[in-house]
Amino acid sequence: MNRRSFLKGLLLTGLTGLGLSSLSPKGALSLAFRKKEDFEPPLVNIPVGGLIRPPGAIPEKEFRAKCISCGVCVNICHSMKYDAIAVVGLSDFRNLGTPYVKDMRDFPCGLCMECPKNCPTGALKRLDKEKVSMGQALIDFSLCFGWNGDVCLSCSKACPLGAFVFDFYNSQWGNQPYINERCVGCGLCVKYCPLGGSAVKVVKKEVYQRIRPEYDQVFNRLLKMSMEERYLVVYNENLPKILSRGRIHEREYR
Repeated sequence: MNRRSFLKGLLLTGLTGLGLSSLSPKGALSLAFRKKEDFEPPLVNIPVGGLIRPPGAIPEKEFRAKCISCGVCVNICHSMKYDAIAVVGLSDFRNLGTPYVKDMRDFPCGLCMECPKNCPTGALKRLDKEKVSMGQALIDFSLCFGWNGDVCLSCSKACPLGAFVFDFYNSQWGNQPYINERCVGCGLCVKYCPLGGSAVKVVKKEVYQRIRPEYDQVFNRLLKMSMEERYLVVYNENLPKILSRGRIHEREYR
């Protein structure tokens, strides 16, 4: 059964509203006899927090020892029109004066790789952009348009590394994007996601390693879902959340 015929069956039996009670295909799922937890979306709670350092940053302890808070990387980033880098203020005394990427939703790193070239102390190491390790971008499958029946490739189009970082899983639901571990964490996918607030988050690599088992479990569960189960998740849980956030067409990468 494909997606169109399934939806047609729902419409014909009048089961598209909140009063869903059963599905006509033999063996299909019945909402009337399922608990609420059965409808929870395959969603991992993607944590945020921690400082995302500029590209080329050496290990954190050495970075803080070598960084002299000169602001050269901030000025270079401004001159390149990215304005991605800021310095830590008094709210975090341990990291005071050190640079970080301030806001990936509006000011991601452009991977121009000029800040490592101009760092006077080597706190930012020169390297190819493919070897940068600022963080790991993760897609929230319960919010991503591409994983919920829409067509959207903004994240992969915005990625400066393209197919090197993005894998796609084709099904009757469309060409669904997945960000692999070659991601460098620049955040351009975060900026250009058209969902309000973005369906993509960048976390530090060590955070990713901690949550990776849960994230992989969620991903594999989603791939194995039957068409009927997927419909229940998408239309009962995911779409209401997506609609509440809205779509920002100006964010789409074209």
